[in-house]
Amino acid sequence: MRTVKVSLFFLLLLLLSAPLLHLTLKVFREPELHGYYHQTDPPSLTLFSPKKWFSTEFQDQFSTRLTDHTGLRNSLIRVRNQYDYSLFGMIHAKGFIQGKCGYLFEEDYIHEYNGDFFIGKAVIDKKLSRLKNVSDTLRAYNIPLLLVYEPGKASFYPEYIPRRFHPEHRTQTNYDYFVKRSRELAIPFMDMNSYFLKMKDTSRYPLFPRYGMHWSLYAVPVAVDTLSRWIESATGKELPNFSSRYLDTSLTPRGTDNDIGELLNLACPLKPTPGAYPSIVFQKEPVKALSALIIADSYYLNIVEDYGRQLFKSQDYWYYNKKVYPYQNHDPPRYVDKSNLREKLKQYDVVLLMVSEINLHCGFWNFADESFLAFYPEIEDPQIYAIENEIRNDRDWFRFMVNKARVQEKPLEEMIRCDAEFTFNTNNQSKNND
Repeated sequence: MRTVKVSLFFLLLLLLSAPLLHLTLKVFREPELHGYYHQTDPPSLTLFSPKKWFSTEFQDQFSTRLTDHTGLRNSLIRVRNQYDYSLFGMIHAKGFIQGKCGYLFEEDYIHEYNGDFFIGKAVIDKKLSRLKNVSDTLRAYNIPLLLVYEPGKASFYPEYIPRRFHPEHRTQTNYDYFVKRSRELAIPFMDMNSYFLKMKDTSRYPLFPRYGMHWSLYAVPVAVDTLSRWIESATGKELPNFSSRYLDTSLTPRGTDNDIGELLNLACPLKPTPGAYPSIVFQKEPVKALSALIIADSYYLNIVEDYGRQLFKSQDYWYYNKKVYPYQNHDPPRYVDKSNLREKLKQYDVVLLMVSEINLHCGFWNFADESFLAFYPEIEDPQIYAIENEIRNDRDWFRFMVNKARVQEKPLEEMIRCDAEFTFNTNNQSKNND
C-alpha cells in the first residue's frame, strides 16, 4: 500500500511539474491553436520599472506573458475544450455555436436567417437603386455588372438550428427583400441560395459541410460552372471549360469543410462525416478572353486560385471591397486604391459582386455607394449616412446596435439612425470645442 501511495505522489508531482519541464526542455512540439489570438513576447524582467510596479502595469504584463508561455498551454486548452464539448456540448470558439446533430454554425448566419439583422427597406432600396444605375452605366461601356447572392448555411440547414433561436418565428430578412427588389429593378443577378436549396435533396454529397461555414469543396465546381455559363451569356465570350477527373470521398473533412471544426481546438477529432473532393482539370490550352473585377467575401477564396486564374485573363479580387487579395491577411494588409474609381471600373470586361447571406446587412460593403458617386461626383452623401454605413460594416458596432434595438424594442434601422446622429453631433461638438 505504501508503494502505491508513493507512486501516486510522484505521478501527481510529475503532472504538476510537466508544464515547467516542457517549457524548459521542449519535450515535443505542440500543434498551434487555430483562430486569431495575439501572441505576446516571453516574460522578461526588463519590463520592470518602479513606475510600472506601483501602477501594477508590470504585474499585469508579466502575468499575461507568463500565462501565454506556460508549458503545454495549447494542449491543456485543447483538453479543457474537449471536456466541455464532449460532456456539455459547449464550444469556446467565439461567434460559433453547435446546432442539432452536431452541425456547427457561425451564429450571425442564424441572426440573418431569422431577420434579426434586417437593415430596413429604405436602406436596401437606396443601395440597389444606386447599383442599378452603376450597372446600366457600365453596360453602356459593354461591361456587365453581375450580382450573385451566395448561399447561406442557416438557409440551407434551418432544421439544424438550435431551438433557442426560434427559427420558426423568423421575420423579414435582408435576403428576401434584396432578391425581391433586385428582380423588380431588373438588376442582373443570380440567386445561388435558391439554386442550392433546389439541389439539396438530389445532391449526392453535402453542398454545405457539417463542420464548415462556407459551401463545401464538392459544391464549389457546381457553383463555378453555373457562374461561368452566366458570364458567357452576359459577355458573349467563351470561358475555358473544366471537368472533374475523379471524385475522392472521405469521412474526414478537409480544408474549409472543417474551418469551424478547427476553431474548436479540440484534443480529439470530430465525429466522421461524409464529404467528396473532386479533382478539377481545365482544358490544356484555355483561351482566356476576359479581365474580371471580383468584389466578394470569403466564399470566393475557394474559387480565386483553382478556378479564377484559369477562367480569366486577369482577375482583381477586392476582399470585402476593402483589401487586396492575396495580401488581405498581411500585417498591415494591402488596401484597395479607389482613387479614380470610375476609370478603374471601365478597365474590366466583367464585374462580379458576390455576397453571402451573412454579409447582406453590410450593403455590399459600400460598393454601390462608392461606384455610384464615382460616376456622379457632383452628388455628396450626408455625413450621417456615411456613419450609418460605418455602423453596418463594423461587426462589433453593428451587433451592439442589434442588441440595443432588441432591448428597446425599436426597428434596427431607426436605432442605427439614432446612433449615427448622436455620433455626428458628438464629433461636431468636439470640433467646435477645439
